[in-house]
Amino acid sequence: MAIFNLLKNPETYQPCRQDMLVDTEFRTYWLQHFAQHFEIVAKLAVEHYGAHRTADVDSCKQELRRQLDITGQDPNRFGELNLLTLDMLRQTVLRAYNLPDPFKTLKTRENAAMLRLYPQIVAEADRIGDPAEALLLLVEGIFAGNIFDLGASSTSQLFSANSPDFTQIRRDLANKRPWLVDHFAAFSEQYLRRGTYRKAIFFLDNAGSDAVLGVFPFARFLAARGATVVLAANDQPALNDLTYEELGPLLREAAALDPTLRNQLERGQIVPLNSGGTAPLIDLREVSDACNAAAADADIVFLEGMGRGLESNFDAAFTCDAVKLCMIKEPIVAQRLGGKVFDVVFRYDPAEG
Repeated sequence: MAIFNLLKNPETYQPCRQDMLVDTEFRTYWLQHFAQHFEIVAKLAVEHYGAHRTADVDSCKQELRRQLDITGQDPNRFGELNLLTLDMLRQTVLRAYNLPDPFKTLKTRENAAMLRLYPQIVAEADRIGDPAEALLLLVEGIFAGNIFDLGASSTSQLFSANSPDFTQIRRDLANKRPWLVDHFAAFSEQYLRRGTYRKAIFFLDNAGSDAVLGVFPFARFLAARGATVVLAANDQPALNDLTYEELGPLLREAAALDPTLRNQLERGQIVPLNSGGTAPLIDLREVSDACNAAAADADIVFLEGMGRGLESNFDAAFTCDAVKLCMIKEPIVAQRLGGKVFDVVFRYDPAEG
């Protein structure tokens, strides 16, 4: 594990700049959120691991609450306190009780449901003759897919039992520009003028509609225009994030429905990769050696999802072009950016040499 080699200022890079040691409002909000949200985690853990594990799940819940209470009383116990600290605390407790992936059954269900829609979504994009219009539709698809976020308060209750209506959500986004952060026009103009990127590193987020209907069609578009697209997924489970172990098989299932994607995979134009990540956010001080090897000749990086693109790396600077994009699902995050829940963010920063 090493620091990401595309960071412009690796010596000063810091994920999660909102410091809960000094920001008491942020600390109070998130400690309460983690305690309340674990009710959903516990419910899904019983669903996945079975009713015979209910006592373990209850003990795990009690332990997490105990750890959160201790953290509230002694915020300095870890030396630093931010969203990444709390994410790792939750995952550490889950692993201690041998419940590492409570969302596994849910992810499998949603992947299967969204694969049934996949041919329709890519066919729709293929029918658009104007590449700028197609690109916009595909970006709106990433936003619509990214609503499937079981870590956020506004969506975890909605989608822990039901699938999101991808087409309706995407339709609701149409003609809603400007977005809260909207650099799409600059990105589209630059990208279409240059013709293609040589290689894109895309840190993707959730399973289900996010990956299958959002990221896969977008990666397919980039690859069709000549890019190699490296899809970087977590090494370890975290909430409903797609893991590297799940990514390869899911890509192959989509490719079985789509000759274009199948050819891109066979030619190595779309490549699954283990990022080394273990949380819904990403600390770019610790990425896998494979990730750095793949990034060595990349000319654009995408950080997708509220955790990776906004909460942990919104202001990170890179030596190549960078795009951070997500739908905001947490009230305090939206408020601090001057927006509201379900606003979307598309930040494009050209390369800083």
